[in-house]
Formats: sequence, C-alpha cells, structure tokens
Amino acid sequence: MTTVSSSERLLKTICGSCLILAPAVLLVGGALHPEETTDAARQYEIIADNLGRWELAHWLISASMLLMLGAVVGLAHLLHEHRPAEGIVGGAATMCGVMALFAVAGAEAAIVPQMGRSGDAQLFERIVTSGGWWVLLGAVLLLPLGLIIMSYGMYRSRVTQTWVAGTIALGSVAFAVSLPTGSPVAFIIGLVLMLVGLARVGWSMLTASDDQWRHPPQVGDQLAAKPPLA
Repeated sequence: MTTVSSSERLLKTICGSCLILAPAVLLVGGALHPEETTDAARQYEIIADNLGRWELAHWLISASMLLMLGAVVGLAHLLHEHRPAEGIVGGAATMCGVMALFAVAGAEAAIVPQMGRSGDAQLFERIVTSGGWWVLLGAVLLLPLGLIIMSYGMYRSRVTQTWVAGTIALGSVAFAVSLPTGSPVAFIIGLVLMLVGLARVGWSMLTASDDQWRHPPQVGDQLAAKPPLA
C-alpha cells in the first residue's frame, strides 16, 4: 500500500478539480461568445454592440485556461508510468496552446472592448489582420493537438476506458476544426465532448486511492485487483 504526502493529495485534488472545471468554464465562455467573422469591419460592429457579453465570455475563457494548466498536469501524471512520451510531448504542446489562448482571450477581454468603446475601428482592423496576431491564433491549435496526443497515450496505456480517451480526442478534433472555421456548432460540440471525457477522468482522479494516484492502474488489470482511474 502506497502512502502519499499531504502535498501529493492536494495536487491530486487540484488536478482532478481542474479536469472538471476547465472544460466546464470554457464551455460557458464559448456559449456566451458573440458571433465571430473574418470580416474585420463586421467583427468590430459585433463587438461594439455586445461589449459586456464579449468581455465576460473572454474573461471566462481566460479563467478556463488557468484551470487547464492543472488539468494538463493531471493528464501527464496519469501517463507518467505507462506512456511517458505522450505525457511529455502532448503535455508540452497543450501547455503552449493554453498559454496562446490565454494571451488571445486576455487581450480580447481587456484591450479589444476599449477599442469598441473608443470607436477606433481602424486600429482594431490593423491588429486583427497583422501577421503576429495570426501566428498567436495559430499557436492555439497546439491545445487540441496536445490533447489528441495525450488521448492516444491514454488509449494505448489503458489507464482510461476506450470511450473516455475517444471522447476527449473527438472533442479536441471538433474544437480544432472550429478555430479556423469559426463554426459555433463545432465549437460547442467539441467542448461538450471534451467536458464529458475530461470530467470523467477528473472525477475518477478525485475518488482514487493513494495507491491509484501514485501508480495509475490499467483497465482490466485483474491481477492488481484495482479499478481503473477512468
């Protein structure tokens, strides 16, 4: 029997909670988000007409990315014994995507609404059409890419049930498709699937024993006589 320290139990609680809360808060922020379009002039009008909603949606998205940091640590821990490569590579990619989306959402929450209030449409158009802005938006794709890699690791390692890994992967694909296309349907579907899969892992992590947290068991491991984490 493995005994973990109080700090490790705290880490388990934080990671499990973040796995549930991060996609839930992101889903709420995404549902509140006003229409998006590639037409900069039209987008400026939408922002100016929905300033409060625009700000709230992006503050929620920013908060979800802070929570996602703990979620990624939890997923990486889940893979650390059986598929460390996917845990490290997928975790690093996801972290980069998380930081990129946090930067984008933070800017759109704190700076863009001020442009809407000032009536400076030209400055807004220059920013959103600049090369640097599009590079930052492209980096956000690392978030779903990293989750797909980690989902593959969970599937191969059998530390989660197949449907859990598949749900996270499918949700990440739909989320990735929604980013360049601006499809609200793909965005919501992707986030709902990610919420179902990640929350399942998070709940299992919260209710796991000390030994299960230290050494994540595999699905169907009858010899160990321990249920899987998810």
